[in-house]
Amino acid sequence: MPSDRLPVRAFLLAVLALLAPLAAQKRRDDEIRKLKKEDPYTKNDPELMQALGVVRYGPFPWADHLRTADVDKVLGEGRILWLETAHFRIGYNMNTAPLPQDSSQKKAIYAECRAMHARCRKFPAKPKRLGPWLRLHLYAQRCERAYAEFAQLVGVTERTFDKGSKVVGKGEFLGLPDKFLLLLFQKKSDMARYMKRFCDVEVDDSMRFFHKQTSQMLLCVSAEGMEGFDEPGVHGHVLYALWQNLMNGYRGYNFPLPMWLSCGVAHYYSRMVESDYITANIKDSESVDQESQNRWYEKVFKRARHDGATIPFDELAAITEWDQFGFHAHTQAWSRVQFLMELDRRKVGLLLDKLKRVPPTGDWDGQGRQIARMARKLVFDLFELDGPTFDERWRKWVLKTYPKRK
Repeated sequence: MPSDRLPVRAFLLAVLALLAPLAAQKRRDDEIRKLKKEDPYTKNDPELMQALGVVRYGPFPWADHLRTADVDKVLGEGRILWLETAHFRIGYNMNTAPLPQDSSQKKAIYAECRAMHARCRKFPAKPKRLGPWLRLHLYAQRCERAYAEFAQLVGVTERTFDKGSKVVGKGEFLGLPDKFLLLLFQKKSDMARYMKRFCDVEVDDSMRFFHKQTSQMLLCVSAEGMEGFDEPGVHGHVLYALWQNLMNGYRGYNFPLPMWLSCGVAHYYSRMVESDYITANIKDSESVDQESQNRWYEKVFKRARHDGATIPFDELAAITEWDQFGFHAHTQAWSRVQFLMELDRRKVGLLLDKLKRVPPTGDWDGQGRQIARMARKLVFDLFELDGPTFDERWRKWVLKTYPKRK
């Protein structure tokens, strides 16, 4: 397959809900269309826009030399709210969502809102529901927070790259020449139309895509495709996929990162969002209790207690096919990255940075195997962990650490 298509198909993970889908909400297909298109919190005031991190509203350039107006012509005028931040362009078409019933999840959203209220008094500190403009701002802030955390992890600043450069690897957006993209749809049909028309891919739930002409990383998600996910569930899924895009786009999207590393790091950050829902692929050969599939501390701890019940690192690091990277691979990749982060977070960032500095060869599969070997060697060089030593020390750490956690 051409290098621009293989990454696209490989991005899709099965999305699995812990609980039965929530009761279907009354359809509000035209909710966005009926909204006033002026941001109710900034009223287009430059000072308030700056306070909330808004660079501009649509229309603006999008991807592959098209504009948001081109997307509107396909999906319908006035159906998408467009907002641009320092490092992202975002299109939003999700409906109002209720606050989560879980008290800790609700407090987490209130904490985000209070932080934004401190910068813009018109933004509600304790909303009664999550309307479209409010959710759009929350996702804009979440995107920028993830970008800042990733830049800190790999040790780069705005001065690391060349402002205005169109050279992939030197562009100002972590090496890419243009901003990262996020599209959030309510309906599967809208996502399917966008993906078919602008990406030539048939998918309607969640996908990461590389717009090759302008070298931009896109994440596209439909709420309907999330099978009843609540707001924390969608939040966690979006964060997981955003981190995958940041890692893969860093210094140019030229070869695949090892699955254990990219999935482990993405889960490390996304699972900080408390949610009953997971982003993982459960293989047919895996028996996982649906009622407890989000309890990853418990799952990993139970397996770490028994010899032969965990996946050896050398075996985990050798998996290159998404359909072979199952539930236990996801949970244990997350746990191993968590272990490395606690050993030395700076070295995890250095590991990612060194891998992404390798010059591209144009051989996607061949270089992927090269990068996988290099990653195992770097784990040894940076942490003094070969496969068996990694297995032994990680299991001891799990057994010592996890029973003390929730």
